[in-house]
Amino acid sequence: MWLTPLSTLTKKRGADDPKIVGGKASRLVWLVKHGFAVPDAWVLGVDAFTAALHELPPACDPKQLLRATGGRSAHERAAEARELILKAVLPRGLGVEIDELWRAESARSPWGFAVRSSSTCEDGSMLSMAGLAQTRLAVFGDEDISEAIRAVWASIASGRALGYLAAHGIRDVGMAVVIQRMVRAEAAGVMFTQHRDRRARARERVVNVGFGLGAPVVDGTSTPDMLRLDEKGRVIESLIVDKRAALVVENRVLVRKEVTSGAQPALSEARTRDLAEIALRLEKLDDVAHDVEFACDEAKTWIVQVRPATGRGFPAGGNATTVWSSVNVGEALPGVATPMTWSVAGAFSEEGFRRAFATLGCHVPKSARLVGNVHGRFYLNLSEFMRIAAQVPWLDPRTLVELGGGSGADEVAAQITDVSHRGFYARLPLTATRLLQQQLRLDEDVRKFEEWAERALKLHHALDLAILPDEGLARTVTDSQTMLERTGTVMLTCASSSLGAHMALKSLLARVSPIDADRLAQALTAGIRDLESARPAIGLMRVAALAQAEPEARVALEGEARGLDAIPDGPTRRALVSFLDLYGDRAVREPELSTPRWKEDPRPVLTMLRVALRGETLESPTRVLEHARAQAATETNKVLERMNLIEQTALRHLVARAQKAARMRERMRGWVTRVLGLIRDVLLDGQRRLLRLMPEIHDDERALAPSGFVVPSVFFLTVDELVSTLRNARSDLAPLVRLRRAEHVRDLARPDPPVTFVGAPQAVQPPPVGGEVLRGIPASSGVVEAKVRVLVNADMSTFQPGEVLVVRTTDVGWTPLFLMAAGIVTELGGALSHAAIVAREFGVPSVVNVPGVTLLLRTGERVRVDGDQGTVERLDK
Repeated sequence: MWLTPLSTLTKKRGADDPKIVGGKASRLVWLVKHGFAVPDAWVLGVDAFTAALHELPPACDPKQLLRATGGRSAHERAAEARELILKAVLPRGLGVEIDELWRAESARSPWGFAVRSSSTCEDGSMLSMAGLAQTRLAVFGDEDISEAIRAVWASIASGRALGYLAAHGIRDVGMAVVIQRMVRAEAAGVMFTQHRDRRARARERVVNVGFGLGAPVVDGTSTPDMLRLDEKGRVIESLIVDKRAALVVENRVLVRKEVTSGAQPALSEARTRDLAEIALRLEKLDDVAHDVEFACDEAKTWIVQVRPATGRGFPAGGNATTVWSSVNVGEALPGVATPMTWSVAGAFSEEGFRRAFATLGCHVPKSARLVGNVHGRFYLNLSEFMRIAAQVPWLDPRTLVELGGGSGADEVAAQITDVSHRGFYARLPLTATRLLQQQLRLDEDVRKFEEWAERALKLHHALDLAILPDEGLARTVTDSQTMLERTGTVMLTCASSSLGAHMALKSLLARVSPIDADRLAQALTAGIRDLESARPAIGLMRVAALAQAEPEARVALEGEARGLDAIPDGPTRRALVSFLDLYGDRAVREPELSTPRWKEDPRPVLTMLRVALRGETLESPTRVLEHARAQAATETNKVLERMNLIEQTALRHLVARAQKAARMRERMRGWVTRVLGLIRDVLLDGQRRLLRLMPEIHDDERALAPSGFVVPSVFFLTVDELVSTLRNARSDLAPLVRLRRAEHVRDLARPDPPVTFVGAPQAVQPPPVGGEVLRGIPASSGVVEAKVRVLVNADMSTFQPGEVLVVRTTDVGWTPLFLMAAGIVTELGGALSHAAIVAREFGVPSVVNVPGVTLLLRTGERVRVDGDQGTVERLDK
C-alpha cells in the first residue's frame, strides 16, 4: 500500500520519520498528534519516488544530479532528468490507489486536493527549500493527481533546488508527496511567530492575509493585509490594503475572482483569536520562530503547513549577515533577466567591478561574488563590495552607498572593522601613476575606441549572418562578447572619472555650503552640451513637431498606428526613419537582450509621439536645454560670490571636468547599447538555427503564441551553451529550455524583493507604509504640483503631458517622456544615474529612491514634487 492517511501515521511509531515521509509530512503528523486542526491528507512516501526512479536511467538519481551540480553540463542534465521524471511510470498499484482515493473523497472535496512536496530536506530547522519544490492546487481526478505527483517529483531536478541543496552540503535527497484536501478558504495567508526573547516582555506575531486561497500571499504575488498581534490576539498595528482579487476554485479551476470590498480586513476577530491561540500552543511545544501557513473557512482556522522560520536559503555568495542591494544594478537592469542576459550581463558586471577595483589598487579575493541572482533579479553584494572598497583609506563606504541611492550603509559600515590598508599603501605609487596616466589619456582612448568600434559595426552590418556556417556564427557570438568587454572597460574608466570629479566638486562645495553641497554639485553640472542620453528625447520631440505641422501624419499617429507603413510618406515619416537609424538599438530595459529594440518594434516610439501630440503646445528642446544651462550659470555665480580666487578657479575647473566626464560616460553608455543591439542581432540568427536543430522547441513556442509575446528560446540558453550547440550541432537542450522558461515565468510572477535586505528576502513583505510626505533623494531641482500617473510597466500609452511620471525605475528608453512630464518620481536610482542626469538637463523636478512609491501613490491624485528637498507631498486628503 503506497498511500497512507495522515491520521494513520500518528498511530505508528517511527512512521513520521522525515527519511520516510519527508519533512513537510513529518511536521503535519506532529501537528495532528498535538491536536491542531489540519486538513485531511494522505502521504505518498519516499519509497514510491525511489521505485519510480529505478525504472529511469541512472542520470535521474538525485545523487548523480547533486554530484554534477556546479559542472558545465549540470543544468542540461537536470533538465533531461526532469523531462524523464515527468513521464515516469507510477509504481505498480499506485494508480489503483489514487483512483480509489478520488472516488472515495471527491464528494467531500469540492475545492479538490493540494498536492505538495515533502522532500527529506524540507521544512527542517536548517533547510526549508521554501519556494523551490512544487505544489499543485485545485487538483481534481485520478489522472490529474498522478500528473501532479510526477510534477512534484520532477521539481527536485531544477537547477535552483539542486544548487540550494549542494550549497548546504546535501549529497542525496528523496521526495515524498502530501495529498491534502483543500480548505474552502474565505481568507488565508501566513503567520510568523517569535521564539522567546528573555529581554522582551511579550511575544508578537506578524500576519499577512488576503481573501481566498493563500498562495498569492505566500508566493508574494499579491499585496496582503498586514497585522501585528499581541499574545492574546489583539491588533497592535494593522495595514489594511484595498484588495482587488481573490484566488478561489470555481468549476474545478483556479481563478482570480474580482472582489469589491475595498479596504476591508480579510480576517475576522474570531479568526484573529484563533491565530493567537495557535501561536501560543506552538511556542509552548517548540520554542522557535514558526512560519505558519493557514486557511480560514466559515467555521475555523486550519493549519496547512508549519516550518521553522530559521530555515532560509541565502543568495549565492552571501550568508546571514550579507547586505544585498538592487539600487545600482537593479536600476541598470530592473526586473527578471533571462539566462542569456545573465550569462552576458552577469559576467560583464562581475568582471567590470573586479577590474575597476584592481585599477584602484584593491585586492579582490577570487572567491568573492559581487553580483547575485535573487528571484531572477540582479543584486549587488553590498557587504563584499564595500569591504573591498574600504581598502582605499579615504573612500567612505557610506558615501558610495548614498551616491548610488542605496540604503544599508549602517549595516555595511558595522561589518567593515578589520580591513587592512597595508597592501593598498604598498601598491599606491604604482596605482597612482597608473590612474594618472589613465585619466590623462582618457580622451585619446575614447577617440581610438570610437574609431575601432565604428569600423567593427560597419563590418557587422555589411555581414549577412544567414550565409555564415554554424561555426562562423559561433565565432561571431564570441567576437561580440569580446567587443562588449572592450566597450565596458572604456565605459568604466569614464564612469570612474565622473565619480571622482563629482566627489571632488562636492568636497569643495562643502567648504562653503556643507548642508547644500549635494544639491549644488548637481545644479552646477547641469547644462551639459551634447549629452548622448538626452539625444533620443530631443530627436523624438523634433519628429513630434513635424507631425504637428503635417495633418495626415498626425491623424495616422493619433489613430493608433502600429508601424511606419501606417504613416504617409512625408517629412514625419522620413524623420522617423532617420530617428530609428540613429536610435533603433534603444528600448526600455535595453540591457535585457530579449527585449525587442525600437528598430524591430517601433510601437513604443509611436506611443510616445502620440503622447506628445496630446499636449496643447510642444516644448522646444533647444529652449529647454538653454533654460537648464542658464539656471546652472546662475547657481554657479551665486556660489562664486562666496569663494576666494583660488576656490573660484578650482570650482570652474571641477565643474568643467565633471561635465566632461559625465558627457564621456554617457557617450560610452550609448556605445554599450549599440553593442548590445549587435549581440541581439547575432542571437536572433542563432534562434533561427536553434529551431532548425530542435524542432520541438519550435512546437513549444507555437503552443505559447496565443498567450501573447513569446520570448525566443535562444534567450533561455547561456552564451557557452549556444556556442556549443552551434559548433557541435547539439539537439538535446529542449528540456533545459522548457525548465528555464518555466522558472522565468515563475520569477516574473513574484513581486520585486526589497531594494535592500540582509541575508535573504522575506517570503512575504508587508506593504510599504507612507504618510502625507514621502522622502527620497533629490535628483533634479525644482518644485511642481501636478497629478500623478503611476506606470507599473512599460506601457506609456495612458500618460498625459503635464503629469508627474511615477515608475519603479527609468532608463534612457523612458527619457522622451521627460520632456512632457511635470516631474519624475522613482523607487530606485541615485543622483548620478543616467536618467537623473537627463532630468537635470531638461530641468524636470525629480526625486528618486522613494521606497514603495508605485504602491503608495495612485494615478490621478495631486502631489507636490520638491526636487531640492527630495520630497513628494500628497495634496489630496
